[in-house]
Amino acid sequence: MKLFRGVSLIRISVYLYLTIFLFLFCYTFYRAEFIHSGNQFFYYNKYYSIFIFGTLFWFVVLFLNEKRKLQIVVLSTSLIFILYFYETISFFAPSILKLNLIKSVYKEASIKSQFDTKSKYDVIQELKINKGIDVVPSVFPKAFIKKKWINEEIDVFPLGGVSNTITVFCKEGEEFSIYKSDRYGFNNLDKVWNNKKVFWFLVGDSFTQGSCVQQNENFASQIGSLTKQSAISVGMSGNGPLIELASLKEYGSKKRPRIVLWFYFERNDLKDLKNEKSSSIFMKYLNENFSQNLYSKQIKIDKKLKTYILIAEKELDKEKLEKKENLEKFLPLKKIIRLQIIRDKSALDRGLDYDIDPLFEKIMLKARNLVNEWGGKLYFVYLPDKERYSSKTVKDDRYLKRLQVIKLINNLNIPMIDIHEEFFMKQIDPLAFYAHRIYGHYNPEGYHKISELIVKKINNIN
Repeated sequence: MKLFRGVSLIRISVYLYLTIFLFLFCYTFYRAEFIHSGNQFFYYNKYYSIFIFGTLFWFVVLFLNEKRKLQIVVLSTSLIFILYFYETISFFAPSILKLNLIKSVYKEASIKSQFDTKSKYDVIQELKINKGIDVVPSVFPKAFIKKKWINEEIDVFPLGGVSNTITVFCKEGEEFSIYKSDRYGFNNLDKVWNNKKVFWFLVGDSFTQGSCVQQNENFASQIGSLTKQSAISVGMSGNGPLIELASLKEYGSKKRPRIVLWFYFERNDLKDLKNEKSSSIFMKYLNENFSQNLYSKQIKIDKKLKTYILIAEKELDKEKLEKKENLEKFLPLKKIIRLQIIRDKSALDRGLDYDIDPLFEKIMLKARNLVNEWGGKLYFVYLPDKERYSSKTVKDDRYLKRLQVIKLINNLNIPMIDIHEEFFMKQIDPLAFYAHRIYGHYNPEGYHKISELIVKKINNIN
């Protein structure tokens, strides 16, 4: 088979395969030795083996006769086609199923809300223009690290949202979670801050803020209702351990609660810590006496936040839909090219292991000691990732460093409430407690049942 005179298409194909395996070997070396500094040999060892074997194999094929070369090229190309066909079908099948499930959920619920197809931005504009309501989007501390809108030398770094304002939060189903923020911009009834003594104090991320249920359905409201005791949440979406420590110092130390619930979400809390370390302000919270005194600066904070919201809205208006669509098309293509699903199912992508940042242990120790100083008690609430229950086999304790985290917390003598072991593993259908079974946060029943468990466990401990 000749492409040009004296040039064999089969020979070109063999050289192409050889070049691909050489490139993949070099890329693996770069990732292993430069990106991970040679610390992930166990993970990359299997890729080294595959690409070295592939390189040697195609080098040998160069010296075979044309008939044998043709057979090997056709077989290899067919195998690659089958792999990518399977990967593509496997990748898009869940999205199609999820879309059908969402449509089914909406249809069964006979949803008539005018907000169904609207974005958060659309809802905010409609409430402002048509109903004359002073409304803002939920604003998260994490966003300011990413956008770098804060001059850390002169500005305060907000830990909450805009205070005493209707806030459009999030949507996982038929309607948005919309609440009126308290005097410090958190998702609580404002009157809870009037209590001289606060019994329950919650720190955490989006779960603790109440994604994506109504205000009376979140953890703080449920616990307060169950116990008839005051409960305050300073949780905000995207918070990691360092921001949570900051929130505890800024607001918890003012109320000196009896019980502090530290909600840890295994999917991203350790990852969030990597980003938070880049902030010089948050790193200062490791110093015993550091504080921004945010408790008394809410007027200044509100002014800053409203300015940032205006900037964000202008940026949103300037975004081109075409650019967004191209990005959304590129991301699935990238995952398919990498054969991500096949690699995961064949266990090729397991073994990449990062040690838990020593800073996490330091943060938890600081939090425990701080709460102990005022006579309170810190409890670590372990929230599992929904993906633990998305397949027939529940993922083991190596998944997302669960075992390591539990060991660390136990070594610090911090009592733990393990929601995975003590709640979800006792359920016949764990996904029934997630929003419409497809979203990553709990539905109202999930928040209620877990709140009941937390109250029961702490009552038993005490």
